[in-house]
Amino acid sequence: MNKTPKKALLAGLLMLGICCVVAPSKAQDAPISDGFKRRPSGLEYKIITHGQGTRKPQMNDHVEINIHIHDGDSILFDSRKMNNNKCVPLPISAPKFKGDVMEGFMLMVAGDSAIFRLPVDSFRKSGTQLPPWAKDGERIEYDVVLVSVKTDAEEKKDQAEKAEKQKAIDEKLLKEYFTGQKIKATKTQSGLYYKINTPGSGDNVKAGATASVNYTGMFMDGKKFDSNTDSAFHHVQAFTLEVGVGKVIKGWDEGLQLLKKGSKATFYIPSTLAYGSMERPGIPSNSILIFDVEITDIQTPVDPAMQKETDDKLIQAYLAKHEMKATKTPSGLYYVITTKGLGPNAKPGRKVTMNYTGKTLDGNVFDSNTDPAKGHVQPFSFTLGQGQVIKGWDEGVQLMNLGTKATIILPSSLGYGASGAGNAIPPNAVLLFDVEVTGIDK
Repeated sequence: MNKTPKKALLAGLLMLGICCVVAPSKAQDAPISDGFKRRPSGLEYKIITHGQGTRKPQMNDHVEINIHIHDGDSILFDSRKMNNNKCVPLPISAPKFKGDVMEGFMLMVAGDSAIFRLPVDSFRKSGTQLPPWAKDGERIEYDVVLVSVKTDAEEKKDQAEKAEKQKAIDEKLLKEYFTGQKIKATKTQSGLYYKINTPGSGDNVKAGATASVNYTGMFMDGKKFDSNTDSAFHHVQAFTLEVGVGKVIKGWDEGLQLLKKGSKATFYIPSTLAYGSMERPGIPSNSILIFDVEITDIQTPVDPAMQKETDDKLIQAYLAKHEMKATKTPSGLYYVITTKGLGPNAKPGRKVTMNYTGKTLDGNVFDSNTDPAKGHVQPFSFTLGQGQVIKGWDEGVQLMNLGTKATIILPSSLGYGASGAGNAIPPNAVLLFDVEVTGIDK
């Protein structure tokens, strides 16, 4: 259910949300070479062809575009290839940094084609993760065709009409499927069908609870597209999620709340409760999805105040056992400076580079960028104070300067909270990080 690497890159290049909103400048654009103009923000552009549209996109509008992003001959994203020659839908938001291509989209009308470009170093300053071949001094170039522009109200109306039509199509297909397969399934008000094969015991899963689920996803023809129990899909491990908060498709959020611990069931999910008209890797648009699921565990939500108290007791016991003297911040973070650095402390908005090893309190190492066993021995860089890392890092690294080595111990509220992170980090886990600040950009 995650983005593919190239689509994740597109999200980074188009929807970067790490800096303060930058208002479009009203200063005039400056002509430069080859018919290009330069915006005061630094974004360079050239309108290649003029369309018949009359309205430029505004904030909160929705557009459809064809887009080809490249650095010289190296292609970063091509919507036609990645999206089966279909347009990419995109909501228009305020530019997030100087030169954000979102500013360029707001210069176009439907039917326009244009080229936008921005230096690689501008992306790096904004915190965008770029491929290793992108070098400072080069330009990232966007070749864009704006296909359509709709207001938010127009978009919602259009989507609602399409969903209603698709809902009727899906319902007909599901009824034919049940008749052909002689299946008796129960229908909910939303249009989800389900069949409980093993009832399970205890209370139903509640919204906000964390459930561990085994699953196999199939199309109506029986072809599997994903599974965490079939080794052919290379991730044979329980899938843990917070239920009812929109982290999975609607059919799952609803269906899981019909089950108990130990329940085994089959969900028959119409496309409007799955991925809708969106194409996913291996899942065509408007696909009806069938899931065999099993609830293997349920963790009920813990009162935040009680969890904070529990975490603090665990941390204090750990410090006493290891004879560590740590400083506690008002948020509940503990830290020990083992090597003092030089110069001013890292400040929000600055790019910092770190070495780190992360452990749970039982000593299990779940991640490290210095241990070859973890497969990514390289410096880790991020922009401080912008939510690119867990809260404990954003707070803790601000206590350090260049060269600092420290241990920071994070209560679960400053780590991954009740959700945890896969199998490596359990729900409500206290985390310990040995860190070193190796770089702070000026």
